[in-house]
Amino acid sequence: MGVKGMKTLVKESGTLEDVGFKNSAVVIDGPNLYYSLYFNSKPKLDQQHGGDYSAFRGLVCQFFSSLKSCNIKPLVLLDGGAEPIKNKTVETRLKDKLQKAKRLSESRAGEWDNILPPLVKDVFIQVLQELQVEIQQCFGEADLTAALKANEKKCPVLSNDSDFYIFDVQEGFLSIDGFQWESVTQGAIPAQRYKISQFCRCFNVDEHHMPIFAALSGNDYSQLEKEDIKKLIGKYLEAQQPGQSSTSRQRAILKFLGEFRGKTPEEAVTAALQLVGRSKQEDLELYLNSAQQYALKEPPRPNLPQWVIQEIQRGRLTSFVTSVVTQKSMTLTPLVEDFSQPSSYSASLRIRQFFYGLLLGTELCTEYDREGAEDMRPKQVTPVLAGVTPEELQKLELEHLNEAPEGLRRTVLYEALGCLGLDIEHIPDQLKLPLCVTRFWYQQNPDRFNMSCLQALVLGFLQGSTDGGSVVRSGPGAVAAQRPLQASAAHAFSRWLTCLRQSLHLNQLLCFPLPEPQCCRLYCGPWLHQLQYQLLSDANAFRERREQLQHGEGELLNRALTVTQSARQGAPPGVRGPPGVRGPPGGRAPPGGRAAPGGWGPPGGRAAPGVRGPPGGRGPGDDGK
Repeated sequence: MGVKGMKTLVKESGTLEDVGFKNSAVVIDGPNLYYSLYFNSKPKLDQQHGGDYSAFRGLVCQFFSSLKSCNIKPLVLLDGGAEPIKNKTVETRLKDKLQKAKRLSESRAGEWDNILPPLVKDVFIQVLQELQVEIQQCFGEADLTAALKANEKKCPVLSNDSDFYIFDVQEGFLSIDGFQWESVTQGAIPAQRYKISQFCRCFNVDEHHMPIFAALSGNDYSQLEKEDIKKLIGKYLEAQQPGQSSTSRQRAILKFLGEFRGKTPEEAVTAALQLVGRSKQEDLELYLNSAQQYALKEPPRPNLPQWVIQEIQRGRLTSFVTSVVTQKSMTLTPLVEDFSQPSSYSASLRIRQFFYGLLLGTELCTEYDREGAEDMRPKQVTPVLAGVTPEELQKLELEHLNEAPEGLRRTVLYEALGCLGLDIEHIPDQLKLPLCVTRFWYQQNPDRFNMSCLQALVLGFLQGSTDGGSVVRSGPGAVAAQRPLQASAAHAFSRWLTCLRQSLHLNQLLCFPLPEPQCCRLYCGPWLHQLQYQLLSDANAFRERREQLQHGEGELLNRALTVTQSARQGAPPGVRGPPGVRGPPGGRAPPGGRAAPGGWGPPGGRAAPGVRGPPGGRGPGDDGK
């Protein structure tokens, strides 16, 4: 969410209070925090090469260490995706992200072209769990829950979301941008506190009219047209002060609302619409519904099994479950990749099909992914049911999936990754899932180029397991950041990243039949890109790296390479024609699977029947947080 121009207006109003924040609880807007930490770090963290997760982990640890030193007790709230009402807003943001990702991939990004690397949220949650920070993942956006929790705890909210200028948070709102957590002074963090009561006194408006102000001024749900605003400004325009930014829209609306003190929101909206020549009931309902988004009431819970609700709230289960079950959709956020190639998400399609099969059975899921370089398009995807007995399929139903035998849940994960019968007994727990994922990814394109990527990944796994991932600050990473991005390498590693992330989420849904690896130890984009370039350019580079390893590390490297290059079993689909997506007719069903009507059947599992057209009026949800 967000209210246009609000941040500037508040700054100009002089209503912010300088405070030294300490000895208090605080409710933190998690997505705003991890966006801010990642995008505003100095030096700037990597976005072109897939992410710099160990460095990001360090920033998260430093932030919460500062809170602890000031006796600040945080509750971190995480979004669970966008509600259907915001689909137009979400669609616009996705197209914007697509263009930013393309500019980053072509090394022509501007200062504000930021794209969050794919594992940031997963790493953020893992670090919070490691630090034993209290977290709660919400169903839908976290804003409303944050305001309710803050009032319950009698503490402020920490966020950069301008909607908190509108919510009635009794103890106020601290902007992350003004929260100087790196400059602790006398046991307190310098900050600026906003309180709605002070702002409303300044502009002589009723506090309960602030949601109407947001709806008329422009938020994610409504906005007056430019011509309508001109009519309002024409009557209520104030002379602009020297050095003052253009907040005429907001000031005119506030002055108008000042004339309706003591009146109901319905009276204020009706008068505003009449002033601009709008009298339809549907217009009145649009703005009243938009204002109602700020009402402090408990948000509804989705119709999900209790165990699923608990795991989502604890952050142990991806929030994608909610959008797949309730909206039958999945949004695949744009990545930095080679835009002349098919989307990197095609590499992990099979894993998502198993994910959908566990959640939806035979119902189709609509995926929103890039098509070409300019647009996001919906595609109908056929779920996959595990190739097990009917009795075992019953045990895998979502209602009691958590009670299914661990061996059965592990079998489903192995089948999705095409590694049934693979011997990983002597592989360390932290590397079991990453190596299965790497094998799945590599065997879709086992050529010389991807071999150099595989070798770099495996060497990176060993490095991360011995030094905790501190390799991110080493020299090769800095060299890679200075060299123009190699599109082929970016695409190959983006394909691997999608496979890893989708496997993490499938493993979570299956209640962790394999241990969850620490993602910050697995991938350092700049370092991997540089290492891959060396391995591809120099035939002796890998042998020299191997010889530098200690004896135990060398043995582990050999076992890892054996696992990732072993013969395919239940092989994943190649890039030429991923199964289960509605595509051109005339394709053959791949061996080992049954073709669903109207589409290709997936290998190694049962294709869900009943392909139908996309559901009407359903737009994308947003995972961008």
